[in-house]
Amino acid sequence: MRAIRFDPELYKLEQRVMYHAKEMGRTLPEMRFFILNQMEFASLLEKHVFPTSPPNIWEGKRMVHKKYRIETGQESALYYEVVQTGNPSYAYLNNTNSPMMQASVMAHVVGHCEFSELNVLKDSNPDRTEFVLYLVRKVNRARQQMGEKNYLQYWNASESAIPLIAPHSQFNVDKAIETESRPHHSMSSEVEGENKKSLLLPQFHTMDSILKPENKEQAWEKELRKKNHQEALSRRGYRLRAPCQDILGFLRHFAPTSSSERAIMDYMYFANSNSDFVIRTQIMNEGWAMYWEKKIMMELFKERAVKGIIDYARVFSGVCSPRPYFNRNPYHLGFHMWTHIEELYRDGKVSISYLEEKDRQKRDTWKKEATRDPLLSMEHLLKTVTDYEFLRRFLTPDLIFKLHLNRILKRQAKQLQIQPDAIVKEDEHWIWLNPEAVKQEMLGFFTHFFRPRIYLIDADFQDGGLLLYHRYDQRELRKDWILPTLKNLNFIWKGPVSLISGNSMYTYSSSHFQDVSILEVPFERILERMQKLEKPYRP
Repeated sequence: MRAIRFDPELYKLEQRVMYHAKEMGRTLPEMRFFILNQMEFASLLEKHVFPTSPPNIWEGKRMVHKKYRIETGQESALYYEVVQTGNPSYAYLNNTNSPMMQASVMAHVVGHCEFSELNVLKDSNPDRTEFVLYLVRKVNRARQQMGEKNYLQYWNASESAIPLIAPHSQFNVDKAIETESRPHHSMSSEVEGENKKSLLLPQFHTMDSILKPENKEQAWEKELRKKNHQEALSRRGYRLRAPCQDILGFLRHFAPTSSSERAIMDYMYFANSNSDFVIRTQIMNEGWAMYWEKKIMMELFKERAVKGIIDYARVFSGVCSPRPYFNRNPYHLGFHMWTHIEELYRDGKVSISYLEEKDRQKRDTWKKEATRDPLLSMEHLLKTVTDYEFLRRFLTPDLIFKLHLNRILKRQAKQLQIQPDAIVKEDEHWIWLNPEAVKQEMLGFFTHFFRPRIYLIDADFQDGGLLLYHRYDQRELRKDWILPTLKNLNFIWKGPVSLISGNSMYTYSSSHFQDVSILEVPFERILERMQKLEKPYRP
């Protein structure tokens, strides 16, 4: 690994890329570029795109196999770039790229870094990479303190819970957990108002009673509310007010851990939590990066800073090649949607008058001068929505046809068992599906991301145990994974862990696994009971 400043040609290209980015008004953090060889790239990906990670046997085994596959030609080591956003951001370039490709990669990174800075989910932590390096040192110290056997056992248990990270869920830790230092948003505004007023009054109870008398019923209700609030807070200082989908986040804050165990948990959570941001914004993010990459590269070609525009066009078209909706290409879909949205704003089509226009010819030829710079409108969109709303608002049936999202090869449609009533058009080689159904299927992805939806619903179940709930969405849990997962969570929580899935309850406690049939409880009922401060499940 070497810094880009030690390569004069690439360093000059970096200066030109950053110059044009600033001229175009981009909002950027500090960006640092490094050049890696193919094995360094492969190793970087195994370390979650951080320069270093705690030594562990699984990463070592994966790297040995990856190296063998690369050297024997079974796996490609062609990675154009990898970037870890933050402030500063770190971008890594492949030393096999041509100067033209390196310039395009740096322009692409500009888009990613700005997106992370501006998007509503805010994925640009200050000193993110530096903080992970600090956590790595803490984990390495914990390894010495715990001993190899205990370290590996806790590491493996924590690593198995990585899929249970969901910091941006509507049921994340901040929204589901109430502590004395972090009140829940649904607490009575009346109580909050009383607390604020009491700070402005003298703290003499007799004088307060004289100056502000209240009847006995009001006083009793007020004291009862305070008493219930205090009693509901557990000995750990928190109260579960809603289902919590960010289970690893909950364990990180509230599981009984030593300082060494906490170091491992912090590293696991911080190094992997970025994946939740990526999956919720991938289409917008990659599209925004491709959009600005093209604009910057066109300026570089104009000033002859780089050569090879034909090669660039070939690579760009390959990266943005269309694929059907179930295997969508985020580069293709994101780039074309951003250019389509720019055209809509430029022609004044994002307006009530355009949407209410009934004349087909007028709609097809609609072109009114925009009252606002389209780029400002696009930036506002960037700052306020994620992929779900992005697709819901702007992915129309016409655009689905235009981007070939509903086009499938006939032989592939036969393999997928596509029903004839879902087909709206076909030719010798292709079929086209109903675009409305395609859009609903694409939006449905953002409800579960093809992962089981599991929530923590009770942190004091059967005397201090955790109770998890699997929200059924036509997909069953793998039976052979339930026992090891509960066993690992039991090891972290140091208490019983139960899981409700359909009409079954699985429990792991004291090295015993139990599977009991129960009456199925709908998620809506669980949610309703928790909002009323009742036990979500009553055996």
